Amino acid sequence: MVKSPKDRHPPVRKMSEQDMAQLYMHTEAPLRLDALLQGQEVGDAAQIAVHDAIGGQTPDLALISLSLSALIIARDFPLELKDGEMGPVLRELVVASEDNLITVGRLWLDTSCYGVEPDIKEARAIVGSIPDRLRILTSIFMELRDVLDNGHEIMYRAVKTLYYQAESHADLADKFVERLTEPQKKKKRDAKAEEAPKPKLDQVPLPFELMRPKVGADIVTFSLFREKRGR
Repeated sequence: MVKSPKDRHPPVRKMSEQDMAQLYMHTEAPLRLDALLQGQEVGDAAQIAVHDAIGGQTPDLALISLSLSALIIARDFPLELKDGEMGPVLRELVVASEDNLITVGRLWLDTSCYGVEPDIKEARAIVGSIPDRLRILTSIFMELRDVLDNGHEIMYRAVKTLYYQAESHADLADKFVERLTEPQKKKKRDAKAEEAPKPKLDQVPLPFELMRPKVGADIVTFSLFREKRGR
């Protein structure tokens, strides 16, 4: 298991109900996931909708989407497993997800929605922790996926989707963080290094067994990885 990054930076303000509502509004994935689990959307199309909602996001917003989605997984996980062997794993998932939301989620909201200028050192520490946070979720999703059998096909589809996205975004986050920690001289030689790449719908491609529909989810383009100019 990857070591938790929660002690790498000072505590930040807690999330209010309004804050949580803002995150849900900016991340379509939890709503898509809930529709899949409730049977409102079914089959490959429902699974693809969750992939599309996360796949085009940069890793910071993807972490928020995955953390909100993880809370839904913990809520709806099969009762016989929740009350048995997977109880501790689900509690770990909830703790990790809530920590992601009060750190990365808090910073994302303050910066993108509330116009709060963050402390640069604290912000860099939080952003630098995103790859590890994604790997923690990846590890937990893998454990949950592996205990689900044919009797829980919908939950299996949901967890498998989140596992795939968490693993893919963890690798992607390494590249984003590396860009932010490059020597300043190298950044000046390459103007493109001043900005993170714009999110693309196929940034994280679908698993080979799924085919994307022609129309995908809207993508929120604000990213903590994109540095401001003129400062």
